Amino acid sequence: MIDPETGLVISYSFLWSRENAKGEEQGRKARPACVVVPLTSKSGDVVLFPLTTKDPGVGRLCLRVPETERKRLKLKGDAPCWILLDEANTDILPGSFHVEPISYDPLTISYGKFSHAFVGQILRKLAEAIRAKRLQFVQRER
Repeated sequence: MIDPETGLVISYSFLWSRENAKGEEQGRKARPACVVVPLTSKSGDVVLFPLTTKDPGVGRLCLRVPETERKRLKLKGDAPCWILLDEANTDILPGSFHVEPISYDPLTISYGKFSHAFVGQILRKLAEAIRAKRLQFVQRER
């Protein structure tokens, strides 16, 4: 069971907007994704932002995940990690079939939560994306 909380990082089959535009309905792989719970929606509606180790490139609205956050959450590898804030999936938690376990023994769904300080940085950068109208949403099938 997942209690959606802003800053929670889960394993999620994220569907990129470019894949969705081609008619794809499923994410190609599970990846860590940060949950942000919208304040003005019905219960359970969440927005998920992908984490990636691939350099996001120029022009993307993103934040580099601090090394201390990456290590504390035990994200795989030791490459730099970014949270992309210009595209997101919308879904309902708990209950989404796009959530995938990190481990089955014991059953683990969440990596943990980002620190309060880093969540604050995420929310400020997210506000910038919203003001600039640079945020793309892919609504997942429920």
